[in-house]
Amino acid sequence: MNQLENELSFFAKAAPLLLVLFIDGMGLGLVFPILNGLIFDPRSGFLTDSAQTPMMHYVIYGGIVGTFMLCWFFGAAVLGDLSDKIGRKKCLVICLVGAFLSYLVSAVAVVFNSLFLLILGRIISGLTAGSQPIAQAAIIDISREEHKTRNIGYILLVLSLGFVFGPLLGGILSNNHIVPWFTFATPFYFASIISFLNIILLLTLFKETFISKNTTFKIDPYQAIHIFVSAFETKNVRSLSFIYAIFIFGWGSFYSFIALYLLKIFNYTPTEISVYMAVMGIGFGIGNGYLSNFFAKRFALKNIFIWTTLITAILALAIVIFKNIIFDWLIIAPLATLISCAYAAILTQFSNQVDANSQGWVMGVTGSVMAFVFGLNGVAVGLIAGYNAILPLYIAAVSLILSVTAMGMLHKNIN
Repeated sequence: MNQLENELSFFAKAAPLLLVLFIDGMGLGLVFPILNGLIFDPRSGFLTDSAQTPMMHYVIYGGIVGTFMLCWFFGAAVLGDLSDKIGRKKCLVICLVGAFLSYLVSAVAVVFNSLFLLILGRIISGLTAGSQPIAQAAIIDISREEHKTRNIGYILLVLSLGFVFGPLLGGILSNNHIVPWFTFATPFYFASIISFLNIILLLTLFKETFISKNTTFKIDPYQAIHIFVSAFETKNVRSLSFIYAIFIFGWGSFYSFIALYLLKIFNYTPTEISVYMAVMGIGFGIGNGYLSNFFAKRFALKNIFIWTTLITAILALAIVIFKNIIFDWLIIAPLATLISCAYAAILTQFSNQVDANSQGWVMGVTGSVMAFVFGLNGVAVGLIAGYNAILPLYIAAVSLILSVTAMGMLHKNIN
């Protein structure tokens, strides 16, 4: 079988899984432009009169972002264990049904101006947002040993495409200047439709790749907390977990609030914000797909993390210092490229701290810390943003610099 036949065979088996990854990558980027328009544009008519104080808008925005991530924190731990008991296929269907329902509920929330339903939609989305690691595991299951590296590259490519097209879809499909009947509900309807189609593809085309001999399963409601605590109790990864938590808090401040900054400082429309975030997604793709591997072959992981994170922090500071639209557009792709390289470097450092039998556990640890810190960041920094929309970017820069300092001081023995 030649290379072309190999790749066609892989895509025939993996198409439903790759679509799962695309939807997963699309999710966050699709929501941010819509949230900004719904909550901060008084013409949207979304918030009731009781929630019209400026500070309340920021509290709601941060709370919605934080709620999704905290629900992801609890849901992903359960879904990860569940996939090892009932199989990848059934667990992915659960995730996709959750995505379908969450987008549909969110669309209804927009139609009826219901904050309660919008929050409910984000809760459902967060609790069932564990599809990415399960789909990745399924793709590895169907990969020949000699093709694993190539197929992991496809995983990163599809995720990056989700990061690019998610914001674009959110901005374009909500713009009634493009099509008169487009509203803030339209992107949610679109996402619910492709989630439903993905369920059908998964049920009809995907064959189970993992059959567990252990048919018993008991849901542990404290599993997420156990995983999170283990990050700071296990000697091999303790100091790295502290560094990672500070790093994620900094990046969360930037990623969650850059759209708000653009809205408040430059009066960007949701469509303009969506294009900006799509350019950021292109940067993620360059970093994940090429540059992180290029750096890893030539430099120590510790140095990659320190320098890429430090430059990211400087660029974040430059955004708020210069307040120049052209400058912001010029640096967002390089900034995203650098932060993705830093992220890849620190994840590889985690992986290098444990043996082959603990790789699943340590990746679960990084996912747990990321979700919890991102959620905490959304709530805390959302409150701070109520005083000044620029503050989250300052917090991002300071936190990233602190993570660089911590890497130099606490983790001296890692390469």
